[in-house]
Amino acid sequence: MRHEAARLAAIGALLAFVFPPDPAAGQAGASESLVHVVIPFLASATNPSDLGFEGAECERNPASNRMECQFQQVFLTTSDVVPDTCLVTTNRYQRVFLKQSNALWTSTQGPSGECDVLDVVTLQDDGGVRWTMTIRKTAGRTETPACRFEEASETLGWQNLRRPLPCRFVQPGGLSQ
Repeated sequence: MRHEAARLAAIGALLAFVFPPDPAAGQAGASESLVHVVIPFLASATNPSDLGFEGAECERNPASNRMECQFQQVFLTTSDVVPDTCLVTTNRYQRVFLKQSNALWTSTQGPSGECDVLDVVTLQDDGGVRWTMTIRKTAGRTETPACRFEEASETLGWQNLRRPLPCRFVQPGGLSQ
């Protein structure tokens, strides 16, 4: 009897090792409704010579019309000190988007700072892995000269991703925050 209990315990331990329990399993269906969304290709359409690229992985909850995205950026910049070398810098950030329509998601941050800057990002699902992202910044308070700036807008998309490099070498750049 003791050997049988030990054998069953060993089988249970082996099964737990091979098939580890899902930590979300106890949260009655919490992860069942999440949809994983990948946005792999974003490059500046506003400035086609820009060497900044980004992509995202998102979790979308269809029931709440909410999508949480983790973005990863990579930038290649040149240095006057070594002009034939590009510095590679990465940055990671997250944003939460709310569904506006079947193909349009919006994330708003702010207003913040002295100028009450409002930062609005839209993601347009162009089908499959093709997405377009538009970033707009506007000042809500323009009383001071520093806050009087034109609305800044940039579009990143999945088209025209190949870019010529201004360098022959690459090396790590500084960490971005």
